[in-house]
Amino acid sequence: MNFKNYSKIIVANWKMNGSFSLINQYKNYLKKNYIKFNKKIAIVICPPFPYLTICKNKFKYKNIFLGAQNLSLSDNFSKTGEISSSIIRDTQCNFVILGHSERRNLFKESDKLISNKVNESLNNKINVIICIGENLSEKRKSNTFKVLKKQIYKSLSNNCSPKNTIIAYEPVWSIGTGKTPTIEEINKIHTYIKKILNIKYHLKNYKFKVLYGGSVNKKNSKDILSLKSVDGVLVGGASLNIIEFAHIINFNKN
Repeated sequence: MNFKNYSKIIVANWKMNGSFSLINQYKNYLKKNYIKFNKKIAIVICPPFPYLTICKNKFKYKNIFLGAQNLSLSDNFSKTGEISSSIIRDTQCNFVILGHSERRNLFKESDKLISNKVNESLNNKINVIICIGENLSEKRKSNTFKVLKKQIYKSLSNNCSPKNTIIAYEPVWSIGTGKTPTIEEINKIHTYIKKILNIKYHLKNYKFKVLYGGSVNKKNSKDILSLKSVDGVLVGGASLNIIEFAHIINFNKN
């Protein structure tokens, strides 16, 4: 997938949700309405592992891609219940989400572990969506930029590039709460993230794609996606309703 071919990237993170019923709802809606979608917008659907293959078979559209929600650091190793990068690649996944705040907080994944997973993924030709973001305490202490810079330098690897890596800014205090930063804050933070990425990788003209995530829904998505500094969104709960998710995808038609 060439990221440059798309004006925006919309990612659906189903988390530990999903069913054959939901997949069929997506399939039936897309069959009737896909022709109305802007083909310059990339759609990435990230279901739980058991649904990866069926989603691949059901959603055969040029600008719809498949993503996993995590991977094991060890490839082809004796770890019952884990999913290796080679298995994910075998399902023809284009992406994997790494560093999500739920993985960082609930499973205590460190920046170093995330960086190692990033390398594991990239070595197996799987593009990465790396999540970064501050919690409420860090925000209240005005440490947002400091936290983001640290995560960028520690969670990404030297193998990352604008061709294989997407950053998702997800303020932890916003995820699932219905609260979001102001449009001005999102613009300022995304501009900062792109600046730091350019410094780290010695680039110019903001080449990395940076998505916004955290309580994205059909009411706020148009304002967020209209920002030049925002290259797309990472959608959680709203992606479990195909009609609402389609509204977000078609933000520039609403």
